[in-house]
Amino acid sequence: MIETLAAWPQAPLAFALFGLASALALLGLAWSGLPAVERALTTSARRVFTNSAMPLAAQLFNRAVDLVFAAFALRLLGVTGNGQYAIAVVTWLYLKTISDFGLSVLVTREVAKAPTCAARLLGMTTALRLAVLLALGPAVAAYLLAGRQWFQLSTDSTYAIMLLYLSLVPGSYSEAINSVFNGHEKMHLPAALTVLTNFSRFGFGLAALFAGYGVPGLAAVSVLVTTISALAFRLALRHLRVRPIWSFSPSEARRLLGLAWPLLLNGLLITLFFRLDTFVIQAAQGDRALGIYDAAYKFANLLLLIPSYFVLAIFPILSRQAGSEHLRDSFELAAKFLLLIAWPIVLGTMALAPLMIRILGGDAFLPEAATVLRVLIWFTPLHYVNGVAQYAIIAVNQQRQIARAYTLATVFNLVANVLLVPRFGYLAAAVITVLTEIVLFVPLHRAIQRYIGRVAWHWLALAPLPAVAAMAGGMLLSHWIGSILAVALGFSLYLIVLPLSRVVGPIEYRILRELAGRPGAAGSRA
Repeated sequence: MIETLAAWPQAPLAFALFGLASALALLGLAWSGLPAVERALTTSARRVFTNSAMPLAAQLFNRAVDLVFAAFALRLLGVTGNGQYAIAVVTWLYLKTISDFGLSVLVTREVAKAPTCAARLLGMTTALRLAVLLALGPAVAAYLLAGRQWFQLSTDSTYAIMLLYLSLVPGSYSEAINSVFNGHEKMHLPAALTVLTNFSRFGFGLAALFAGYGVPGLAAVSVLVTTISALAFRLALRHLRVRPIWSFSPSEARRLLGLAWPLLLNGLLITLFFRLDTFVIQAAQGDRALGIYDAAYKFANLLLLIPSYFVLAIFPILSRQAGSEHLRDSFELAAKFLLLIAWPIVLGTMALAPLMIRILGGDAFLPEAATVLRVLIWFTPLHYVNGVAQYAIIAVNQQRQIARAYTLATVFNLVANVLLVPRFGYLAAAVITVLTEIVLFVPLHRAIQRYIGRVAWHWLALAPLPAVAAMAGGMLLSHWIGSILAVALGFSLYLIVLPLSRVVGPIEYRILRELAGRPGAAGSRA
């Protein structure tokens, strides 16, 4: 199919028209909004469900689109080209995290507590983001020069990093607006906007690839689409009746930066220990090795969305429960839900990894990328728990505890990667990613015990084991029928054993009844 499209001279134009149509639809949706969804947000449980389910569904759909795009891109760019673009994207991710400066989480928290401050915070934090981004310019230039000289950084990667850096200018405005929507617990419209943004990126991106513009062409598309998205988010603000106040107070700026820097450190350290291995692999083993590792990591990135959006949805509730006994209960319930999601993902990926990689990138990435994926996937359960733990700690205004935890984890990850990846390659990087979650859990566990209360960790860890064992056993005994059917059978057994082992009980049933609009609400529990 890809060969046929590559031979079709009108393919770039066709995909460009698709991107343009998606961009126009994006602007139309931003103006009209989603009034039907607004009318349905009548209870706390429905708000949590909508604010987690819609962004999660949107991002899962987006990542599915991304995987389809990757199936084209990996074949058109090849293993080495994929590595060249991967190093540019990870560099952009670092720059994005630094320029955000932790302000997204801070604005969400402040707007949730005092919605009237939204307009002032929107203008102020946008200006702060752009100031930080400007200050990063010399560091970006220095990295590009050093990368070309000492770290095998290709010309295509260099151009891509420069263009992706420029895309952060409109992207900063979109992020500021999105945090205001999050604070108002209205995450459904931004979620829908991201879907059409991604369709636009899909169309323009494939047009660039089929036209032969390669890695720099993909980065140029990012600049274009991010600019259109920023305009759409500005139009969407009308539904909150918020107009940014463009004023700058040095004292207010210092106050915000003082509150946000632990959140910046937190976000930066998360980025460091998750993607630091990208730079080590690229420098030590080159673009091809990074291309293999990145192919497996594309599936791991998909799984990161689940805790991210679920926890972001319950964060306003956790913030309001700070200082009360309900916070610990909500934390335990959230952690349990995420663990129950994580275990079947781990087992299913172990069985389906070769098929997943073959569909994504073709035989050129096998068997190496499938082996990496089977190792990487074991980070999932603890990562999900660590994700909800850090937001519970932020809710009680103890961000510095998270910074200390991530500092420890990052130091471990850095030392381990530098020592082991040059000798053992990308498999060592995958193992280190899993071990880093364990290192991170230890200080987060202590902070939870100190500031939120004693948590029944042993029950959270052991309660799902009968269902996990049932799924694993079912998969092993039925492997002869094929991996997909075996996973489906094992997951069915998992769902059957969960209520039988009393892991799912009255609280969960009450929440489900409230979501369905029936009596017997779960109260204030998240």
